[in-house]
Amino acid sequence: MNTSIKVRLAGFVAAVGATALLVGAASGTTGAYFTDSHSGTMQGAAGHLKLNLSDSSQLSMNFTDLVPGQDQTKHVVFTTDSSSTVTEDVWVVFPTSTPAQQLAYAQFTGGKHEFGYVDGGLGRYGHVQIGATTGSYNRAFVSYNLANDPALSDPISGGFLSACYDGNGRGGETQQATGPDDTSMGYCGVPKAILVASDLSSGASGSVDIAFGITGKWTGQNLPVLAGVNYKIVATQHGVSPTALNY
Repeated sequence: MNTSIKVRLAGFVAAVGATALLVGAASGTTGAYFTDSHSGTMQGAAGHLKLNLSDSSQLSMNFTDLVPGQDQTKHVVFTTDSSSTVTEDVWVVFPTSTPAQQLAYAQFTGGKHEFGYVDGGLGRYGHVQIGATTGSYNRAFVSYNLANDPALSDPISGGFLSACYDGNGRGGETQQATGPDDTSMGYCGVPKAILVASDLSSGASGSVDIAFGITGKWTGQNLPVLAGVNYKIVATQHGVSPTALNY
C-alpha cells in the first residue's frame, strides 16, 4: 500500500477512535445542567399561653343562705398572658371524666337518670347564669330549667344534645316560671363547656362570673342545694375548643 495512503488511513482511524471516546464520555456524565445551591438550618421555639388569676381562692364558690328569687354572683378575676401572635379564648368547663364528677354534675343539671342519677338535677328549682366581663359574652349562658330534654338525652352513656345552646355552649332559656305549676319554659341543662370570652390579646383583664340561685319551686329550708360541683376555667388558643386539647 502506498505510504501516504497508510498515513491518511491511520489518521482517520485515530480520529474515529477519539470521537467514540468523546461520545462515551458524554453519555456517561450526570452533571450536564447548570445548578447553584445554598445551605440553611431550621429552628423553632414554642410560644406560651397562660391565664393568671388574681386570687385563686375565688375558684371555691360557696353559695350560702340562698332564698328563692335572689341570686348570688361569684367572680374569678383573670389576666391573659400569651405570646404576641397568640390570642386566647376563655371557657367554663364542667368535667365529667370520673364517676364522682359525673354524679356531682348530674345532681346540678342534666336529665333524669343521666350518669345514673335518678332525679336529674335541679331542673326548674335552680337558675344559673354564666359569662365574663370581657370578650363580649357577659351573659354567655342562662337557664331557669336546669334539665336536659329527655328526648335528646342518652341516660346510659351520660351523653346528651340540647337545642337551647350552640356548639360553644352559648344560649340558654331565659323564660322564668310564673307560678309553681308553670312548666312552659323549655329544658336547658348546663353545657359541659361554655365559651365566655373570645379572642383576647395578652394583658386583657376581666372576670368569669357565675350567678346561681333557687327559684320559687324550692320550699325546703336549711337544706343543701349544691354538693361539690366540679368546674374549671380553661384558656385555649382562639378558635380551639377544650375538647380538642392534647390530641
